[in-house]
Amino acid sequence: MARSDCFVSLIAPLQDDAALVRPFVEEVGQLLEDHYTHYEIVLVDDGSRDETVRRVNELLGEQRHVRLIRLTRSFGQEVAISAGLDTVIGDFVVVMLPGVDPPALVPELVERCRGGADIVYGVRRTRVGEPWSSRLGARLFYGLANRVLQLGIKQNATHFRVMSRRAVNALVQLRDRARFLRTLSASVGLDTEAVEYDPAIRRDRARQRTLREGVRLAVNIVVTNSNQPLRLMSLFGLSVALLNLLYMGYIVAIFVLKEQVAEGWVTQSMQNAVMYLCLFLILTVLCEYVGRVLDEVKGRPLYYVAEERQSSVAGSDEQRNVVTASERR
Repeated sequence: MARSDCFVSLIAPLQDDAALVRPFVEEVGQLLEDHYTHYEIVLVDDGSRDETVRRVNELLGEQRHVRLIRLTRSFGQEVAISAGLDTVIGDFVVVMLPGVDPPALVPELVERCRGGADIVYGVRRTRVGEPWSSRLGARLFYGLANRVLQLGIKQNATHFRVMSRRAVNALVQLRDRARFLRTLSASVGLDTEAVEYDPAIRRDRARQRTLREGVRLAVNIVVTNSNQPLRLMSLFGLSVALLNLLYMGYIVAIFVLKEQVAEGWVTQSMQNAVMYLCLFLILTVLCEYVGRVLDEVKGRPLYYVAEERQSSVAGSDEQRNVVTASERR
């Protein structure tokens, strides 16, 4: 089969993936070698605490076209992918999670991207294997995000995607600290296309988010990408204020029309409770946005690079993917 002359860059974030990094790199390396003349595999280590970095260093002495970017600590999967996007030089960029995404789909996604779509992303057909609580939480979140907050997030969309150079150049300009690749891709406004697939689980035990992590991720997505909660709280506060105004009119009417008014301890207490509830709900939303604004105005880098290394294996073809200088962020 004739190999394509386009340059394909593949980004894979790693965190404690020592057991699967070798078979993953060998599989994707062979696939890219069979289909493309020029390619690179960029492995971004997101603060692994196991033998991941040592295993990657071994691969750098065995596999061609492999690069390692080791971050100083764990900055999160989204930032690790962003670190890869900042350094890749391919015409088309593939983002894969080594533990769940099938490499065999890469050529199809690249061809769809070459056919005109700037971003071709994967969508899981099912969420089989996840706890019922995770599936219920995901369904509720997508319903809220799309119907109420109008974020336009495709349900069950994953990180698995191929992007054109134009899309990558646009994405790297977005430096939001709370990052969510799926919403950032949509905000760019380029042509997108979805491809359904079944994940290929390579771990003995699939990683699952805890309830706390899921709630934190959902809050980050909403606060970073939508002002609707502020608008809803504004409308909510205005509605409560109008109701309170009507209630004040009712109190005045009772005072004028009735000759004897009993002490309104229950009513007074209920009113205070409702008003404090509304007040603190509004303050909670405002605090989330103020905290996010504070993070953004600090202007700190998204990540810091501890080390960049490239393959030491020489190839017979032109090494177009070699990066000779490291850029510390």
